[in-house]
Amino acid sequence: MISMARPQSASRPKASGRRFPFGGRHGVLWAAACIGFSAAGAPAQEKAEPGWRVRYLATWDGTQDGRTGLKEPQALAVDPSGFLYIADTGNQRILKWAPSGAPVAEIGGFGWGRDQFDRPVSIWAGNGLDAFVADQNNHRIVRYDKDLNYIAAMASSEAWPEAFRFGFPRDAVLGAQAELFCLDGENRRVVKLDVLGQPQLAFGGIDAGEGRLVHPVRLQTVLPDRFLVSEEEPACVRVFDTYGNFLFTFGSGVLAQPAGMAHRSAGWILVADRSNGCVHVFRDYQPAGRFSAPTGGSCEPVDAAFWNDRLYILDAGRRAVDLFDWTVQP
Repeated sequence: MISMARPQSASRPKASGRRFPFGGRHGVLWAAACIGFSAAGAPAQEKAEPGWRVRYLATWDGTQDGRTGLKEPQALAVDPSGFLYIADTGNQRILKWAPSGAPVAEIGGFGWGRDQFDRPVSIWAGNGLDAFVADQNNHRIVRYDKDLNYIAAMASSEAWPEAFRFGFPRDAVLGAQAELFCLDGENRRVVKLDVLGQPQLAFGGIDAGEGRLVHPVRLQTVLPDRFLVSEEEPACVRVFDTYGNFLFTFGSGVLAQPAGMAHRSAGWILVADRSNGCVHVFRDYQPAGRFSAPTGGSCEPVDAAFWNDRLYILDAGRRAVDLFDWTVQP
């Protein structure tokens, strides 16, 4: 596991994180949800295309029992046990929900202390042990355990070569060898750190040729050896190997404002497109259809995540998480 040194204590007081017990009522269920349209234009409860089908199940907005709802949420992650982690960016907090949608834990508050944030824009929890948060305006990656207990934080060091320094991180994910990939929003590149937290390489920068990143948004690993970067301008997804070599681009001419992505075995990739108000489906990097989030407000999907046959879509416009059943069809 990657080593992250503990920073010196901040000068501002730490905000106390609130903890919620496991359980509670489900979130709000939108009974009249729509994820597609029939030929006559009537709402449909499911959408099917050659090779795949989605069926709407529920919507959770986190307001049960009078709790504060989501505000400008930007990212979600699902761990191997099905727990959801949400970067509730506008509220400067990270949430953990049970597979039922019930709140489990919460940390946050504005600031630069160990449980405080200044625009947390992404969350990764793929190994079931850790949760990595890109704390954008604090220029750091913060590591927590699966229960959102603070472990350590890491920022770019002045001792590093300038080519490896990062600022305003947009995303952070672990690779297959426990290396950390950080999306450097300031320099528009990806920095790869080894298990000791030392920089190994940077790619996608100004000297990357066809692989140069212009307006990168999010990262997604495609195990065992590929790496995706969504870009708002030009609207596409760039594919690299884990050594930083640019391979190809997909989604050009289809995507309008790609954001978060989800990967499924057998070559399935989902890309949330906030401007088009839909989620695009790709199979082996080729377009395979799309579907819309439930109605009931302005749809602005920003992230997607799989857990078994469940598919979660985070909608920033409606400030909610939509739950679907995902099925691959012959």
